[in-house]
Amino acid sequence: MKRFVSMILCCTLILSAGLSFTGCASKKSEYPSKPIELIIPWTAGGGTDVATRLFATYLEKQLGTTINVTNIPGGTGSVGSAQVAAANPDGYTLLQTTFDFVTADVQQLAGFTIDDFDAIGSFSVQPTVYCVLSKNWDNVDDYIAYAKANPGKVTVSHNGEGGVWHQAASKADAAMGIENIYVPYDGSSEQLAALLGGHTDAASISYNTVADYVKSGEIFCLGIMTDERIAALPDTPTFKEQGYDVVYSSFRGIVAPAGLPDDIRTKLVSALEAAANDPEWQDAAEKGSIDTWNLNGEDYKAFLDETKVSVTKTLTDLGLI
Repeated sequence: MKRFVSMILCCTLILSAGLSFTGCASKKSEYPSKPIELIIPWTAGGGTDVATRLFATYLEKQLGTTINVTNIPGGTGSVGSAQVAAANPDGYTLLQTTFDFVTADVQQLAGFTIDDFDAIGSFSVQPTVYCVLSKNWDNVDDYIAYAKANPGKVTVSHNGEGGVWHQAASKADAAMGIENIYVPYDGSSEQLAALLGGHTDAASISYNTVADYVKSGEIFCLGIMTDERIAALPDTPTFKEQGYDVVYSSFRGIVAPAGLPDDIRTKLVSALEAAANDPEWQDAAEKGSIDTWNLNGEDYKAFLDETKVSVTKTLTDLGLI
């Protein structure tokens, strides 16, 4: 009898240990169980940095963990992108992406392609504006006249050689029939400082970076590169309505290193979609002059693939590749 009782106790202890182990294993598999790092491959303080940090607070709420945002600028966004491409695909390292993420692939700037990442989704679209100081020009005709009278003298800032705002400026100048000098910067905050300081004559840049200065009258937008005017700058005409067929804008999204486990990828995609549709985020974005735009998972991947085809053609036409 004692031997039987001992055997029962032994089996009970083994079963208990097994259940305990299973519970630990289950707990370890929960995601996320620690903070997530989100890399922004641009300088701090610019439009993309501000928009991404704001969105990250709503993504944190959906994921139930802290998101540590880190700026790693350089190489038109390729330095930070390459670092994330090489990271462990465990869901704890994410990359904020823009139009230039695709451009870096097309130009083969950093040894990665968009296929080296799993697409999570987009959260914002980023209209491009062509701006000058109001004290220098307050209409597009005078600007064009000056540029034509001084070919190769006007300096226009952008966010890096071959980047979206370089491409946009080139297209706008070609449409206006002028030739300018293009000056690269690592991000829109540096572009803004250069324009306000008189170090450059114009800037091809995201509208939300300059919106407050446009409203105050310090900066004048020659035109916005969208099909229609935007609510944040209702008095700024599109280039199209002024007779120049230029539509060229960027976007903001999030990707992860390719190879995410299915359950982690699903959770990230669902969390981003929920955050992007959160009324509080949409209200905060409107107040911050940020245009919301959400594509998720496979739809965002398809969009990136289509953009790559378009960018390849544009850079080829401009002689940049």
